[in-house]
Amino acid sequence: MSDLRKTFLAHLAQTSPFPIALDIVCAEGCHLHTRDGKRYIDLVAGLAVNNVGHRHPKVVAAIKEQADRYLHVIPYGEFIQEPQVRFAKKLTSILPAGLDSVYFVNSGTEANEAALKLAKRITGRTELVA
Repeated sequence: MSDLRKTFLAHLAQTSPFPIALDIVCAEGCHLHTRDGKRYIDLVAGLAVNNVGHRHPKVVAAIKEQADRYLHVIPYGEFIQEPQVRFAKKLTSILPAGLDSVYFVNSGTEANEAALKLAKRITGRTELVA
């Protein structure tokens, strides 16, 4: 067993009793490439790749262009960030009338927290059930 595999098993929380543990060195399009030279079709693609594949040239170019400016500034809704503003405008242009504002978050948990805060602000209630 390689040192990398041992470290993986020792220090990363496993999601199943018997993780697949493919040693990925490269991913492109819908394929994963392992250290031992095998190629697999990625049928489990996760966030940021499930709609266009791994390392899509347009996505990579956009990331490189943005990284030359800044990667991330916080807080949302406080600083003007051109890519975020442009995306919000495009997104709200396809929403039903009256839905003209978005709040970007990183996870479902953050989305739920934001929804609760918004409900509290709009209703004035101090007790909510979630």
